[in-house]
Amino acid sequence: MSFQHSLTNLNSDQKQNPVLFILFGASNLARSYYGLNLSIKRCIHPRKATFIHAMGPGRGYLCRGGIFNTTYPPIINCGILESIQKIRKPNQQIIALITDIGNDIMYGIHSEKIIAGLQKILDTLGEFTKNIFITPIPINSKNDIGKFYFLLLRCIFFPKSSINYSQTLESIKVINQFILHSSNKKTTVINGMERFSGLDKIHYSVFKSHLASAHIANKLIEPIGVNVSPILKFPEAFLSLTNNLARILLIDILGIINKNNETF
Repeated sequence: MSFQHSLTNLNSDQKQNPVLFILFGASNLARSYYGLNLSIKRCIHPRKATFIHAMGPGRGYLCRGGIFNTTYPPIINCGILESIQKIRKPNQQIIALITDIGNDIMYGIHSEKIIAGLQKILDTLGEFTKNIFITPIPINSKNDIGKFYFLLLRCIFFPKSSINYSQTLESIKVINQFILHSSNKKTTVINGMERFSGLDKIHYSVFKSHLASAHIANKLIEPIGVNVSPILKFPEAFLSLTNNLARILLIDILGIINKNNETF
């Protein structure tokens, strides 16, 4: 498939100026990042794309979180928001994604504080772009996850958490209501991500992660005006998973490789 004519309504100045993608998330974003990056670049070619991101397994928006002996700073004050002004070029098109919201709930952060943090991020991004995309937490009710299963998942992924089942469901409900009501001219809500969830209801299924990445990529490239739909093959999604494991091991845990400039 040729991508040479995917951009039809851009002037030469726009084509020379790469699109800046700003990505916020936790484990799902980290696992799909390589594939998402690949599919976006492939679709908007010959226009270039640059990326900056704050992501990582167990990462929170308002508090430190992580896995094993590795923790990540809160997304809201990791420096990525402050860097936009320095990184962006004049008249550069910027597209932002806010996803994997929910870890803060398990770390005991009250829903009102999480909402205030999300609003701050939306307000800051709104100063630079009209193309902000956000995904709700893909768990909505008791039908999605039972109490026993919740306790099992809490024990596995958040062993230090003491938040109970009813508090969690109520926080998810309140935060998702805020997200749905945040839809406006600058912010687009990406619904339907729950259909890509695996058995744990937290992570995308290994067998559907390529579909999840393609779905998000399709939303992110809409403002650019391309006429090519993102397609990510299963082997590419599997490569994205292995790339994430290597990044966690070599950069985050062992520190053998230094972080690059796009990582916060």
